[in-house]
Amino acid sequence: MSFLTNLIQGNLAIHQDLLNKFLAETIEDNKFIKSIAVSITGGLINLSGEIRTGENSSASIRLALSLGNFEFNRTSRFLELKMHGPVAISIHGIDIQARFSSPDPETASRAGAPEGLVNILGFLNVKEDTVTLDFNKMPGFMKMLQNKLGLLVLRNLEITRLELLEEMIVIHPSLKLF
Repeated sequence: MSFLTNLIQGNLAIHQDLLNKFLAETIEDNKFIKSIAVSITGGLINLSGEIRTGENSSASIRLALSLGNFEFNRTSRFLELKMHGPVAISIHGIDIQARFSSPDPETASRAGAPEGLVNILGFLNVKEDTVTLDFNKMPGFMKMLQNKLGLLVLRNLEITRLELLEEMIVIHPSLKLF
C-alpha cells in the first residue's frame, strides 16, 4: 500500500499495515525484539510484541493506548499516548500485569538488560500512564518521511489534528511555507 494512496478529504490516512511494515523494517536487525505489531480498533492502538529473554526463550507483551497530546512541526515532533490498563506480559505461559517505564540506560545495563534493547527504546519516554514518542530520535522515521514526501515537504509539514478510525490513523496536515 502506497503512503499517499489512502487520502480522505485532503487528509492522510495511514493504515495499520503500513505502520506494521515500518516497525518490522525498524527492528529487522535487532536481535532482542522478535516482533512488534499494531492494530487499531475501537479508538485504541493495540500493540503486541515478542522480546527475546534468552537464547531459546521469549516474552509476549500487549498494551492498549489512545491518542494524547502531540506536536509535529519544523522543530518538535512528538506524540503522547495514554495507556489503558497495565501491560500484559506472558512468559512461559505465566501471565503478568505490570507498569511500563522508560529504561534508564545505566540502571538497565547494571541489571543485565541487553544493550541493544535499551538503545532501541531511546525514543520513548514513559511517565505514569503516558508514553511519549519522540520522532526526532526514532531510527528510520525521518528517512522514511523524506523518501515518501521529499525533504522540502517534510521541513514544512505540520500536523493540526490526529484521529483514530478502524485500522488507520488519520492525519490532518498543514504545510507552512513561511
